[in-house]
Amino acid sequence: MTVTAWTTEDIRGLSLPEVTDDELSVIRTLFLTWQNRLEKNLKRSLYYDAEQAFKDLGIALPPQLQNAKFYLGWPAMAVRKLAQHSLFAGLRLPGTSDPLELNEVFERNRFGLEFSESVVSGYKHGVAFITVAAGGPGEPAVQIQAHQADSSAAVWDPRRRQISALLTISDMQDGKRPSDFTVWLPDNILEFTHDQSSGRWEVERLPHRMGRTMATPVCYDPQLGQPFGRSRISNPVMSLTDMAVRAYVRMEGNAEFYSSPQLAAEGADIDAFDGLSRDKKFQLAMDRIIALTRDEDGNAPSIKQLQQASMEPHSAMLRTVAMAFSGETGIPPSSLGIIHDNPASAEAIRASKHDLLIDATYQNTRVLNTAVQDIARMAWMVRENSTDLPEEAWQLSARFTDPEFRSLSARADAVVKIAGALPDLAGSEVLLEELFDEDQLDRIREERRRAEALSLLQQGDGTGEPTAGLPNAAPQPDGEPAEAAQ
Repeated sequence: MTVTAWTTEDIRGLSLPEVTDDELSVIRTLFLTWQNRLEKNLKRSLYYDAEQAFKDLGIALPPQLQNAKFYLGWPAMAVRKLAQHSLFAGLRLPGTSDPLELNEVFERNRFGLEFSESVVSGYKHGVAFITVAAGGPGEPAVQIQAHQADSSAAVWDPRRRQISALLTISDMQDGKRPSDFTVWLPDNILEFTHDQSSGRWEVERLPHRMGRTMATPVCYDPQLGQPFGRSRISNPVMSLTDMAVRAYVRMEGNAEFYSSPQLAAEGADIDAFDGLSRDKKFQLAMDRIIALTRDEDGNAPSIKQLQQASMEPHSAMLRTVAMAFSGETGIPPSSLGIIHDNPASAEAIRASKHDLLIDATYQNTRVLNTAVQDIARMAWMVRENSTDLPEEAWQLSARFTDPEFRSLSARADAVVKIAGALPDLAGSEVLLEELFDEDQLDRIREERRRAEALSLLQQGDGTGEPTAGLPNAAPQPDGEPAEAAQ
């Protein structure tokens, strides 16, 4: 049986068992949203993978180059160069190193990698989605899963500022029709599977009492009219990529002529060139040996070598396109492989990335931080099977690595200056976070605890002298250290 892609009429006539009319209406809306965005999402995936079709203007390219394959990874760089400045480094909550005891939940889901993948996908298509649910057999107790936009769709609730419904497609029949999908609703999770032998849909309803759809978007540059953001692979980025590919192709063709100097035949009979096809004319230009007959008066044609064409116009064109691409994405031209101005200092390098760093800082503090907070709260709700979030849950924040990737010496110098100006912060973990990642901080905390425990044991000689830096370490009357010093 030939499988055809779903049409709008197929979706509007979709019938599913064991669902209410309201649920079926939401499901149809989700599928229509997915279908309307699918072509654009797949197009951006092609550009990201450098597999887009070559767009020849049909003016100057030789026939041998028109069907050749050419690849340029600039769209992928537009996505990844920004995403690499948004590396999740852990949850943060004042007074604890394990906020809401969620570190294990995140670790079991490899959340650092999962979230980074969702950021790349979100920047590629404009949005990705992360769902939170109870895990099945052999899975983490709390399952955190990312979904691409080309296999999902959502409806946004502007009043609650949350997703009201989400569709995630797990499998496609022959890559054309969804055969396994899940619908996430505020009170139910509906899992649908298509039985190809009977042609019927089977549904499993998983009710929950969370009172919200257990999903959140991870997007780039959300706006009031576009709550799910926009793609970093914008129309200007795709257009400039096509221009750059054509510039490279023209350079390749020019290089072939550059290696074969152009010749001119003076006094040759023009009839000798009549009737030549385009391919034959191109082959004549490339031939190393040209044989010409004498004219009717017996005079031999004279052969002259013409000045070779310069590669500079093509290089200038490519530099122009690269500068426009840099302005559109904030990526320095040097990162695109175009030598423009060699930065002379660290400050000059930072200045060349200024626009990109501003973008990354905005994303980390305003967009991605909000997404991580929402994921952490949903994870707590699923683990505790409760909707009564503790007050500390609203003090959570996400920590990201320094988007500037400053050297250790530069960061240490800043810490020393701050500690000198504000002595009360000298031993604060806030400053240590500027120097060390979360794993290193855990090791530092453990070493501190061991050192404190050893100091307390050494006080058991009955001298009663407290350990420096531990004001509550005075021994009890029986010689044991005070409980408050532990």
